[in-house]
Amino acid sequence: MTTEQLYVKVGEWYWGATCPECGEMAAHSKGDSEKPGGEQVTMTCPNGHFFPARTENLLRFEWGAQ
Repeated sequence: MTTEQLYVKVGEWYWGATCPECGEMAAHSKGDSEKPGGEQVTMTCPNGHFFPARTENLLRFEWGAQ
């Protein structure tokens, strides 16, 4: 399973989820867009863990505020 880690900036909004291994937030896409389509997405957390998440469970969050 390969996925690219999204380059994020503190203070910007993203769609993402919490990594099940380490608990860090992982961003999937910019939060100013619609929630990603499809049933499932694959993400990479800042610690390099790859994990799948259902799009219905993605959260909109501000990077750096967690």
